[in-house]
Amino acid sequence: MGDIAFPIVFVALMIVEFGWNAWRGNGYQDPRDSAMSVLVALPHFALLSIVPVVWVVLYREAAPHIAWQWPRAWWIWPLGIVVMDLAAYWMHRYHHALRLTWAVHAVHHSSPHFTMTTGGRSSVAEPLVNIASGAYLILVAPVVLGLPLPAAALGWLVKDTWGFAVHTRNVGSLGPLEWILATPTHHAVHHGRDPWCRDKNFGFVFIVWDRLFGTFARGTPSGFGVDDPPPSYRPLTIGFHHLAQLGRAMARAPRWRDAARWPWTRAATAPTTIAAPRPPTPAPRWLYPIGTLQLAYLGAMVWHLAATLGDAGRAADLALLGFLTTATIVLGEFFERSRGYLALEAARALAIVAMLGLDDGRWFGRALAGPTLGLPILAALNLAAAVIVATRRR
Repeated sequence: MGDIAFPIVFVALMIVEFGWNAWRGNGYQDPRDSAMSVLVALPHFALLSIVPVVWVVLYREAAPHIAWQWPRAWWIWPLGIVVMDLAAYWMHRYHHALRLTWAVHAVHHSSPHFTMTTGGRSSVAEPLVNIASGAYLILVAPVVLGLPLPAAALGWLVKDTWGFAVHTRNVGSLGPLEWILATPTHHAVHHGRDPWCRDKNFGFVFIVWDRLFGTFARGTPSGFGVDDPPPSYRPLTIGFHHLAQLGRAMARAPRWRDAARWPWTRAATAPTTIAAPRPPTPAPRWLYPIGTLQLAYLGAMVWHLAATLGDAGRAADLALLGFLTTATIVLGEFFERSRGYLALEAARALAIVAMLGLDDGRWFGRALAGPTLGLPILAALNLAAAVIVATRRR
């Protein structure tokens, strides 16, 4: 689980849905918001591809100390899906319960659109908060039942895949399956901004958990997102907006004990009023060609990282992750029409030239050969695009 590559299936579903929405002109999707969801998700998935997933490590360490183990029969695989989905349901509720866990999970809810790109939007800080808050222990609990790790891992992958796919408005009611499965109509309620939608429909694969534990609701939300959305299209702002709010609240606490206790108090996720969504900033010129070029550059870097994991060592992998994160910052400045866009793009290009010069033409400890030669070429094209944008602004 720790050595996962970028989820190609998820990317394919995003592309198909985006193309469908564009062809239908249904207004379900905004290109900049979708791009921001991808940019916020990239460091999250890249981190999980480099660093072993903590709950898997804990599960593997705990399993030998459990006296009983379920046999490797055919039925442990479907049972593993059910058990891990139940564990994920409770971890999901836990994410909504505390101010600390909500501060990172709110990133996933921060888009005003309900699409598959929203399904991929996750904070890079979420795995760290899952460790600090003990949320991962909920996923380790099935080891006590004797569920083998392979069955638990399969259950988690099924949960992830189905839980991602239900983030769409292009699928209507699934008839009788609505009683059992968590469907897009159910999950749309979970992302709704209306007060009656809050803390409802936590299920990923099965909706029966919500029906059993009193968190089920049906209906059509009037809108999606959170009441205090990030104020810009900058990926770092989106990824850390609610954590920054939490930090400011702690800084205002009259005593250090109050500040220390604040993250562990109940999250206020159910206000009685709904704030009006912030109006979007005007779309920058050259949105599609430059945005596509930047995303192609990011995608190529992620592919390169996934294809060469471990070849240059963990430190080089983490350095490349940091470079990916700065790349999302550059694109965020473009979407915000910032005058610093060209300067950041130039600084990134100079950093690449310096790295290649000091490391004998190697890219983060990796040889540049074959298709990977396209990485510096894409960097040069993005710099040229930034110069064009700056020239036309004058």
